[in-house]
Amino acid sequence: MRPERESHPRMAVLQTAAFLLRHPANCFHILASIWYTKLNMRTRLIGIICLLIFSAFLSGCSLNIFGKKSGVQITSNPQAEVTVNGQSNGKTPYYTESLKSGEYTIRLTPIDPELQPWETKTTLSAGHLTIVDRQFGKTQDQSSSFTLSFEKLSNKNSTEVSIISNPSNVSVAVDKAPIGFSNRPIENISAGDHSFDFVAPGYQDKRIQARVYAGMRLVINITMAAAPIVPTPTPTPLATPSGTLTATPTPTTKTVITPLPKQSTSSALLVKPYVEILPTPLNNTLRVRAEASVGADEVAKVNTGDKFPYKDMETAGWYYIEYLKDQWGYVSSQYAKLVK
Repeated sequence: MRPERESHPRMAVLQTAAFLLRHPANCFHILASIWYTKLNMRTRLIGIICLLIFSAFLSGCSLNIFGKKSGVQITSNPQAEVTVNGQSNGKTPYYTESLKSGEYTIRLTPIDPELQPWETKTTLSAGHLTIVDRQFGKTQDQSSSFTLSFEKLSNKNSTEVSIISNPSNVSVAVDKAPIGFSNRPIENISAGDHSFDFVAPGYQDKRIQARVYAGMRLVINITMAAAPIVPTPTPTPLATPSGTLTATPTPTTKTVITPLPKQSTSSALLVKPYVEILPTPLNNTLRVRAEASVGADEVAKVNTGDKFPYKDMETAGWYYIEYLKDQWGYVSSQYAKLVK
């Protein structure tokens, strides 16, 4: 009986390459086999080089063995048609984990034809879920939105939160603790789940729950909705016993808040801590409210540059000042500075 012909080492390498094309997931096993098989060093090196060449070829194909996909979750109220990079993807809520990383254009068209479409650009990061939310109002000013996306940091142990807001310079609190305004990054925040509160005069307060990951920058892009204007009620005519209608004699009046007189007192005469009013877009005056909320009643207007006694009330985004003798109210910390 003739013995079987022993395969040539180079033929074994070619057979290995052919097997790799059919079974790409076994590349590490094949590499170990080439090294530990009874082949000489030159043949081993040739086999490893061929394996690397074929691996590089496979990495250029649509099958990416080691690559991570990106995910996106899109929600809205009311429901809207979803378009991603010009391609229709059904209606909200929309969820996928099969997208490549990179920048995407997302367009939401409300089912209600009276509402205006909305479009945004966001970046998807491999291995992370990007969140997109839109709350449609009757107008763009009455609508709100936010996106949560991620960017890789050079230090895998570092954490960071970057906030992009409309309007700018929004007061921010993390886990109910004030940390300043939205125009600066939040560094060295602990990894894990956090709550982010946003407050700005004339806008509805917003709270967002988000998770911070080590080695990643969390980017919060938020657009706040304008606070609703409460109309002044009008009197209703009263019916007399005779059946005739008479209108109430009291005319409709609206309280007009005029700015307080400009102060002439130097800050040197004030006992610290005190609050100094900063320039504002509202004719260099700032509203004083009865409560720490943009929806609270307005009790006074103070002028840019004026200074007032301060009392700590632990209200995020607001300072409690004595605007008149024994009369206290809240001003937004966005347009005021605490001097200690």
